[in-house]
Amino acid sequence: MSPSPLTRFAAPIAITAAALVILTRIVSILNVPADGDALKAYVVGTTHAVTSVASIVAFAMLILALVALDGRRDRAAGTLSAVGVAAALIGTVFMTGDWWYEAFSVPWMADIAPSAFETGAAGRLLVGGLASFALFAVGWALYAIASLREGTFPTAISATILVGGIASGLPFGSAYLYGNIVLGLGIGWLGIWVMRTRSASAGAASALPA
Repeated sequence: MSPSPLTRFAAPIAITAAALVILTRIVSILNVPADGDALKAYVVGTTHAVTSVASIVAFAMLILALVALDGRRDRAAGTLSAVGVAAALIGTVFMTGDWWYEAFSVPWMADIAPSAFETGAAGRLLVGGLASFALFAVGWALYAIASLREGTFPTAISATILVGGIASGLPFGSAYLYGNIVLGLGIGWLGIWVMRTRSASAGAASALPA
């Protein structure tokens, strides 16, 4: 059975997703202020608007990368691998929603309820936010562990994704942003590995006698 078009583009999708994740995290680390008043001004500015919308695209691309890369798994891969992919998909969907909130709800709140920046999140909003971080971390950790157990991808790449996934679930200061960068590096590395593997396979096939 020939691979689906999405699977054939797994490498560029993964590399693009990784580049967007890394770039948006770096911009956030360098620009998001810690002071409450400065933060209110920042979230209604152009940098936040562009970065947060780009973050939505980045995490949506991660979802596409997961689906595309799943097509490259050995069809005999076990249950753990399937659970890992499903968990990473669910966690990334939740985190994509978190960035939608950052892009569109937070600027609106800064205009009509600036006091919310002083009190912080509470109730269901806090529970939902923490759940998004937890699901994202658990999902990618399971994905990486399954890859390590079943040898789906090189060990170093899977280990990088594991570290990045776990660190991405730490909602303390900028810890999760640095975790996202590590995860992005792992996904980008995986995309490059897939591209090289395909090139090597194509070269070997062309070398065979007709």
